[in-house]
Amino acid sequence: MDDVQLGTGTILCPFVTLTSNIRIGQQFHANIYSYVAHDCVIGDFVTFAPGVHCNGNVHIEDHAYIGTGAILRQGKTGEPLVIGRGAVVGMGAVVTKM
Repeated sequence: MDDVQLGTGTILCPFVTLTSNIRIGQQFHANIYSYVAHDCVIGDFVTFAPGVHCNGNVHIEDHAYIGTGAILRQGKTGEPLVIGRGAVVGMGAVVTKM
């Protein structure tokens, strides 16, 4: 869609959805059926396992790993949901706040 910036070395597997106003760093890997919604910022060397749902206004810092089927709740305008540097979000987790 509109205004998606992908860093070098990004890998998007089949059925990945990217919406609008997204910034993605280097070496991002999105496995099958992953979803990145509007106004998300994803750092360098971030991995999404299959089926991750990154809802709008989420910032993921460098070297994070998001497990299979995890859901990252939508952040608020001016107050994004932040996943810290090197974080590991477990399989099936539902992240609602930072």
